[in-house]
Amino acid sequence: MRPPVVLVHGFLATPQLMLGMRWRLERAGHQVFPAELGLLAVQDVRQLAGELDATVDKVRYRTGAERVSLVGVSQGGIIALWWAHHREGWARTASLVAVGAPFRGSWAAVAGLPWLWACSRGIWQLLPGAALLDELVQPLPDGARLTTVSLRGDPVSPPGRCAYPGADNRVLDGAVGPLNHQWLTFDRGVTRAVVDALSP
Repeated sequence: MRPPVVLVHGFLATPQLMLGMRWRLERAGHQVFPAELGLLAVQDVRQLAGELDATVDKVRYRTGAERVSLVGVSQGGIIALWWAHHREGWARTASLVAVGAPFRGSWAAVAGLPWLWACSRGIWQLLPGAALLDELVQPLPDGARLTTVSLRGDPVSPPGRCAYPGADNRVLDGAVGPLNHQWLTFDRGVTRAVVDALSP
């Protein structure tokens, strides 16, 4: 039986914005649950990882599964990896797929600072060089399955900022455009790569 999938949205996003990817994963035979995160996921990543921890345990209880798979999009991948490293998440994880997750930070976060600097701890944590990103840099434990999926032409999370040491780093071709990052969850090539990465 396939592990249930927890779909983790990112900064300024909601579970509703993930419906395209959820629908395609369900069409591929996966049981999918949205992560229950704070409003628009603008809070401290550590806090959001705690909320993800509660979601994972709810899903495990509801389905009877020992482990879940996680698909984190953009900042959702950062939340999921921080959770796996720091909340004993790897022991409950079958596989983790990070889509367009800027593990080395994103300069696009600078654009949001004039509007969000006072109300969002999370935006500061997405800047290159942020202390939280250093907390992500750990060797993967034996048996851990981490796949990163990035898109050439993504101005927010280019492939060089998404690659992670020891992971299966997959780079896809995409059209160059300012909204490529926002459309990651609707890109069929991205979804195919996610479905493939979730395969046993």
